Amino acid sequence: MERRKPTYGSAVRIARLILILVKSNRPVSLDRICDQLGISERTVRRYRKAINENLSSGEGQDLLKVSRDGESESWYLSDQAEILNGKYLQVVSLHIAMVILKSLGETLLADEIKGSLNMTGSDLKPSDQMKLEQFEKKFRHSGFGRKDYSSKNKLLRKILEGLIDNKKLQVRHYSHTAKKDKYHIIHPLTLLMHRDSLYLHAYVEGYRQIRTFAVDRIQEITARDEKFRYPKKFNPDQVTDGSFGIYNSSAKDRIRIVVSFKEILYEYLTTRRWHPSQRFTEIKDSEFQMEISLKNTDEFVPWVLQFGPDAKVLEPDSLRDEVREQLELTIRRYEWLP
Repeated sequence: MERRKPTYGSAVRIARLILILVKSNRPVSLDRICDQLGISERTVRRYRKAINENLSSGEGQDLLKVSRDGESESWYLSDQAEILNGKYLQVVSLHIAMVILKSLGETLLADEIKGSLNMTGSDLKPSDQMKLEQFEKKFRHSGFGRKDYSSKNKLLRKILEGLIDNKKLQVRHYSHTAKKDKYHIIHPLTLLMHRDSLYLHAYVEGYRQIRTFAVDRIQEITARDEKFRYPKKFNPDQVTDGSFGIYNSSAKDRIRIVVSFKEILYEYLTTRRWHPSQRFTEIKDSEFQMEISLKNTDEFVPWVLQFGPDAKVLEPDSLRDEVREQLELTIRRYEWLP
């Protein structure tokens, strides 16, 4: 039988196949490859055979390799094999998780990650273990302004128990507003990390609504012998949708906020996600504007104040007046200095 000669179209698709694998830098499923190239599984397998017959890696191995998990099949390039090694990738991921979660300090959560890291890392080849010896220096977390949860292990264990088992909890929580401890029976719904601090979204039976608790302000937790049904339609993103941070608001109407910033802040602000509703204008006359829609401005005011003379609230008037008042109070504190 005469061997089928490659065509120009085949060459283009083979090049696209290699490009897909290079860009992904991880195994790509066979189904996804076929879908992206718009060809059959039989054809793409023929391409892999042609690639391996004509190209090889630096070590003389097949350029295009296959990994299988049950009936599923994924392809990757041979020079990606080391970084894509399952155990190695798991260990690297756990190391990075430790860095990101540095604010958890010496807590049971951090201890569990360390335990998993040691258990998984022990299975690595000695050469791979040597590569990870200085890993803690290669990924760092500044820990700037982080809270210390090392004394909250018992509380965290109770919170996790309530979250996993859908168990009601009784909490003693210090209220900054009331300046005293308050007792609540809660249904724990979501443990949230925000700016290196832990918070708990929970349904409060006494208020019949979802409230947000700072974990470091919880003084005591008791697990109750009662369970609750986790609400299927609950969406934690909706709890904070109207806020500029994590605290929910009972307000129904949204406030359209417009702030003008100096050009120097353009890259810093526009390359970050502050809120789902954020929109930015192009720079004009050395300034640009940010528009955002909120229900609660409590967390927005201190945020915009940090930019000092580089920011100016344009709308609404009430928010502009509030920011101006805060700035005037700051000036007065310095006027009284001897």
